[in-house]
Amino acid sequence: MTEQRTFTGVRRKRQTKRSVAVGDHVAKGLITVGGVGTIIAVLLVCAYLVSVVIPLFAPARITASEKLADVLDRGPRPLAVGVDEFGLIGWALYPDGRIRAFRMDSGAILQDLTPDKSGLAGVTAASFAVDGQQGAFGFGDGKLRLGRIEFTTKFFEPKDVSDAVRKGTELHAVEMDHGMVTRTPSGQFRLQQLKVELEDPLDSGAKGSVLLVDHVAAPSGSVFCTYMSNGKLRIAAPPAVGGLNLGGEESAKLVGTDLEIPSSVEGPPKYLVISGLGDYVYAAWENGQLLRYEIRDVEKPRLVEDLRIFSEPGAKLTSLVPLLGGFTIVAGDSLGQVRTWFPVIVTDSKDSAGLDGRKMANAQAFAAEGSPVTAMVSSPSGREVAAGYGSGRVRLLFITSQKIVLDQLVQGGNRIDALRVGPKADRVIAAASGGISSWAFDEGHPDATLSGLFLPVWYEGEPNPKQVWQTSGGEGSEPKFGLTPLIFGTLKATFYSMLFGAPLALLAALYTSEFLHPNNRARIKPTIELMASLPSVVLGFLAGLVIAPVFSQVVPASLAALVTVPLTLMLGAYLWQLLPVNLSIRMAWLRFPAMLFVALPVGLAVAGAAGPRVERIMFDGDIKAWLIHQRGSGIPGWMLLLLPLGAIATMLFMTRVVNPWLRGFAGSWGRQRCALIELGKFLIGVCLTVLLVGAVAWILDAVKIDPRGSLVGRYEQLNALVVGFAMGFAIIPLIYTLADDALASVPAHLRSASLGAGATPWQTAVRIVVPTAMSGLFSAVMIGLGRAVGETMIVLMAAGGTPIIDLNLFNGFQTLSAAIASQLPEAAVGSTHARVLFLAALTLFLITFVINTVAEMVRQRFRRRAYDL
Repeated sequence: MTEQRTFTGVRRKRQTKRSVAVGDHVAKGLITVGGVGTIIAVLLVCAYLVSVVIPLFAPARITASEKLADVLDRGPRPLAVGVDEFGLIGWALYPDGRIRAFRMDSGAILQDLTPDKSGLAGVTAASFAVDGQQGAFGFGDGKLRLGRIEFTTKFFEPKDVSDAVRKGTELHAVEMDHGMVTRTPSGQFRLQQLKVELEDPLDSGAKGSVLLVDHVAAPSGSVFCTYMSNGKLRIAAPPAVGGLNLGGEESAKLVGTDLEIPSSVEGPPKYLVISGLGDYVYAAWENGQLLRYEIRDVEKPRLVEDLRIFSEPGAKLTSLVPLLGGFTIVAGDSLGQVRTWFPVIVTDSKDSAGLDGRKMANAQAFAAEGSPVTAMVSSPSGREVAAGYGSGRVRLLFITSQKIVLDQLVQGGNRIDALRVGPKADRVIAAASGGISSWAFDEGHPDATLSGLFLPVWYEGEPNPKQVWQTSGGEGSEPKFGLTPLIFGTLKATFYSMLFGAPLALLAALYTSEFLHPNNRARIKPTIELMASLPSVVLGFLAGLVIAPVFSQVVPASLAALVTVPLTLMLGAYLWQLLPVNLSIRMAWLRFPAMLFVALPVGLAVAGAAGPRVERIMFDGDIKAWLIHQRGSGIPGWMLLLLPLGAIATMLFMTRVVNPWLRGFAGSWGRQRCALIELGKFLIGVCLTVLLVGAVAWILDAVKIDPRGSLVGRYEQLNALVVGFAMGFAIIPLIYTLADDALASVPAHLRSASLGAGATPWQTAVRIVVPTAMSGLFSAVMIGLGRAVGETMIVLMAAGGTPIIDLNLFNGFQTLSAAIASQLPEAAVGSTHARVLFLAALTLFLITFVINTVAEMVRQRFRRRAYDL
């Protein structure tokens, strides 16, 4: 019987061992699969982000190209060319007023309008708007006409077209009524035809032939600028309603004024451009001289600036066109250089400004091609300019990012005579002596370059390059995808949240782990961990709609609380040391409640009472007015900002200088006297800190260094302090829990050995426990940092959403995560905006990856040091 029981026991032990072994293998396999799966999931996320971002930097792709010979006459070069939005029909305007329409696939002539039929007989000057359709034409008799060379679209049902058309459109477009017909996906037939429409003639009001003309339909009305054969430069506009055709005149007479040309200017101007709003006229000469006239009042124009737009010897101006919007002008010269110019408000008194307080700024410059710029035209729907060169090269330049989108060479290398960018900005047509060349292309994302995303860019109208994130704007507005403000906002939010949350969490973990009674620790730790259950959207809601408005009303008291609360807590601790030994031991359980329910409320009450007095004494009665330089000096601001550094300096002085000196006298002191000396040191240290900080602040103010405008500035209700408080509240439970666990894992024998050697509990905690647990503490801080970097809802609701680079702690900002959350749902799929947001996500991924990698390296070092202990 005994042997059977023994055998049964051995069998059960073996089965248990096998079960444990199987469980170990299963657990090991699950852990391995989970770990590897996590790594693969992270890598897949990174790979997906990279796959979406890569097309941002891909070059433009040519989808089709045509070379049409024998389309143009061998005579004078065309004044202008154009193409319809589908790339089916092209047209060319000749100096004699003839207009020819032709097929873009074969070059066959569809229409050939003589000058009499086109209405442009006797034309001597012409200019076209950026859309390539609206034109202004000047004639030898001094008359002006507005007109449009455009394409009309008609739709037909299958029963309304011939069998030949139906069969022909199955594979390609066919001719019909001097146009081209194609079949739409819905089964209809679309007819594209060229249409030339001219308005009634206008009398320019000057004698002679029109040599140069430009026109703009400004908000205030149509504005013309002409240069006549009699040497007059004239600005004119139609008269008021009711003033047309008085006395039965054949044409309306424009009302205008001659523009004064300085006597120092030699020869006639070569180019005229009116700004898009009709407020400036630019007259340019071949030698690069540019005159800028202000014409807001057509009857009282004035010359406001005279400058040279290039200084290279021997260079000549060969092209001048307005960019979309008409604010920027683009100049090409005989050296092949392309430059952009626009007026900016002068903010530096050292800069010379025009009479209107502005000056022309050369924002972008493209490298010289090596041959003259012979033709140039702006895109009708973007910030691109097509430039043609004497070498037969055609380039499409994206102005904002200074990127060459296309770089093509026509066959034969003939000089480019005229250019046009298609209405959809997906085709360029170039006219040269060898014929018409056309390129259909997918430009990709030229507005997103590495330099434009992370470095300052000179945007239109700005006095200098800036980093801007602005994804909304009207037609023709510049894309502004600078990620640096978002990265800065992310780091700013992280800094203030860690500044508020990390010290509190670490000190709380140290106190509960090393000094708090185990019973109290068992209650407090779960309470703090319960804070982590609050959703971040709730914290963001409270921060944005509750804390921020309240804080805005009590700014002085809130700032005072940052000083009074720590002081009252420390003062309470020093006063507790004055209690007799027996009494302090018996009342030890009251120490924490006394600090929490007595010292803390006292500190808040003192701050509430001192806040208005501090505002009246230090900030001249209004801190918000003080922040914007309306009153007071910078001394109070420096004192508040330097107070933590002053306290640290005083503490180092006390520990390194005063304490060693006092040890020579402290051998015979009792506990009561030591407590009084410590209290006196604390009070003297507070006074020394204030004196030190005040002296440094006075010196900085004396040398004209003011914190306003940099570290502090205009107060916004949603600001970095509010975000720091809310996000700090969110990360405290995470850091606290991990830090407390790390401290609790320190072996008890190390504490016992330290206390047995005569060290105090504080010395044991600081010199033994903390160094041993440093790797865990550092990991806790890094995990909290990662939580702060990726926080979305709090910064979305409490940071103000202003993407600016500003150190002002009273100002708002926008982070990478907030921009992604708020803008990705409304970004078009595959657009530059959407892909840049994915790049923002990849940037956030890389930031956290680098932080975690560095943190792990540091943690391993701390771990090796702890092992040596």
